[in-house]
Amino acid sequence: MSRARKIQTIFVVAVLVLLAVYLAGGWYYSGQIEAEAFVVDHEEDPFDLRVASIAGTRITLETTPETDLDGRWDKPGLWGLESEDTYNQVGTIVSRSGDSVVRELSPLGTLPSVGDAVRISSFTFPGDPLSAHGIEFQEIGIPTTLGTFPAWLTFGDSDTWIILVHGKGSDRRAFLRMLPMFVERGYPTLNITYRNDPGLPLSPTGYYQFGVDEWEDVEAAATFALAAGAKDLVLVGQSMGGGIVASFLYNSNVAHRVKGVILDGPALNFDALVDYGATQRRILVLPLPGALTGLAKFLATLRFGVDFDKMNYLKRAQELSTPILLFQGSEDLSVPESLSAQFKEARPDLVEYHPFEGAVHVGAWNLDPQRYEDAVHSFLARLD
Repeated sequence: MSRARKIQTIFVVAVLVLLAVYLAGGWYYSGQIEAEAFVVDHEEDPFDLRVASIAGTRITLETTPETDLDGRWDKPGLWGLESEDTYNQVGTIVSRSGDSVVRELSPLGTLPSVGDAVRISSFTFPGDPLSAHGIEFQEIGIPTTLGTFPAWLTFGDSDTWIILVHGKGSDRRAFLRMLPMFVERGYPTLNITYRNDPGLPLSPTGYYQFGVDEWEDVEAAATFALAAGAKDLVLVGQSMGGGIVASFLYNSNVAHRVKGVILDGPALNFDALVDYGATQRRILVLPLPGALTGLAKFLATLRFGVDFDKMNYLKRAQELSTPILLFQGSEDLSVPESLSAQFKEARPDLVEYHPFEGAVHVGAWNLDPQRYEDAVHSFLARLD
């Protein structure tokens, strides 16, 4: 074989090998898209910290091999501190040294013991509206196309009802931190569940759909509220719940009864979420190539029926007519800050945007409850 022929053969083999690696990488990362975004998973976060000491109103927490070093353990703000048997709160960071942090401790009940495994909870309060805040509530059932779904109903004199829509893998406790500000204004609230939540039927696809079909469960809750005497509605959505709320606004026959929307770290464009997640991945020390991300998304569509177009609610922003209060953290590793900024840019006439510097995903309230609640009260006062 001639030298030129050998070089040509080597080149072809190298191209084929690179192509095979490229295709294998795309196949692998398309599977990661399915596993991390769409597969229904109710597993709670691990107890990934250890109580090193408690002295007066201060607690020292140490990391473990399971600790998410980008997580909440050393983030400023007010958080729940949960063990197998206790739930309290931690606040101000007093000091941090290496793999430990000293924080102010606010007891809500029995304290953990030194050596106990604990975790930081964004919910901040345990239980239900009564045990968390002394707020009377009723556990009700809302008829949906997939069955009767439970919801917490709190009471008020207003004919505006608040409907609360939690995010993917979260639950109704996520809104316990915000509930008092709605109740004190006299609004009845519906803190709902929806398909794929624990103990409830799956979506017909068997996957989380980022609002493509979950909006129907919000419509069921809205129909319930309107039949119970609500004149109009305010919808509140966190993370994927924000995408569900947006999908409801575009698709529901009762969307015109919504007079205001509050969104926190909303997943308004799943395509952008995948791209953002790819920037946080590495092959050795290099970021995931954009071409590989594009292939992975293409394969995710073929393999799992992912409809990126239907999950892009930002592109339809011009269809909206409802005032929106929008919160977004600058250190959100799930929803890029740029996505919320684009939403504000697309509809400056409707969107009141509050970026929170230093806040993690749906952690704006935790970082600064007073600022968050002042913005909500001001927004609701303008709607009344």
